[in-house]
This record gives sequence, C-alpha cells and structure tokens, in this order.
Amino acid sequence: MPSRPYAVDVPLRWSDMDALRHVNNVQFVRLLEESRVLALRDWFRRDDGSVHHPQLLIARTEIDYLRQLKYRPEPVVIALWVSKVSGASFDICYEVRDSRADDAQVYAAAETTQVCFDMEAQRPVRLTDQDRALLRKVEGAPVALRRRPVGHA
Repeated sequence: MPSRPYAVDVPLRWSDMDALRHVNNVQFVRLLEESRVLALRDWFRRDDGSVHHPQLLIARTEIDYLRQLKYRPEPVVIALWVSKVSGASFDICYEVRDSRADDAQVYAAAETTQVCFDMEAQRPVRLTDQDRALLRKVEGAPVALRRRPVGHA
C-alpha cells in the first residue's frame, strides 16, 4: 500500500445487511465499485483539470473477507491504489476499513483488474502513455491476499 493511499468514505445502506445481521458478501462488491468510480474520476484528472474517462470493463474481482462488517450509521473507509499497470489493463487494490486511522480494522482486502476496452470493436485497447503516467501516481505494492495455489483440492 502507498504511504498515503486514496481513501473514500462509503456509507452503508440498510439493505446491505442480510439475515445474519452483517453486510452481505455481495454488497462488498458494490462498496468497491462506489469507491472505484470516485477514485478513477480523480486519478484520470489531467493537469488542466479535465477528466478523461477511458472505457473500462472489470475482468476479475478477488476478495478476502477478513471479519464481519455489521451495519452501522458511520461510513466505511475504502483505501485503494493501483498495484500493476499492463498494456491494456491495470489492477486496483482495496482495503475496506473501519476508519482512516493507521491501525483501523480491515474488514476485507480485494483486487480488481480493469481492462481498457473498445466497445464498438469489442476488443481490449492499450492504455495511453498519459493514462499510464496518471495511474503510476497512485501505484503501490499489491494487497496481501490469501491466494490458493492453482489446482488446489
């Protein structure tokens, strides 16, 4: 994680809670999406203040649920940063946190892969050099995920 990752306050909705009285696992993906939309708007802001919006698709989402998140009126804080920039894609890392404090509880760690995509041609397109430079400004080490080895039983 960068020393000062981008952070977003995301409110919980009453409907995020399930019958077990905690935020449902599916709702974590929505929380990630809400934080990502805000982050990408800021990350792709150019020096002149204009915002470039590359067309992106989510190719992969991986989440480790670390502790239960019970519904609460206070928003959760989602820290996010870029961990890898490739030809046509980039990875965003996330931590769903209790607060902005350095020692905040982490409810979930996640990573998504975004692919730049030409919707008309229906194929990936390379990131521009300018977009690549903007993403490198928020780059850090990958989030720690408990990955299972390929071919696990």
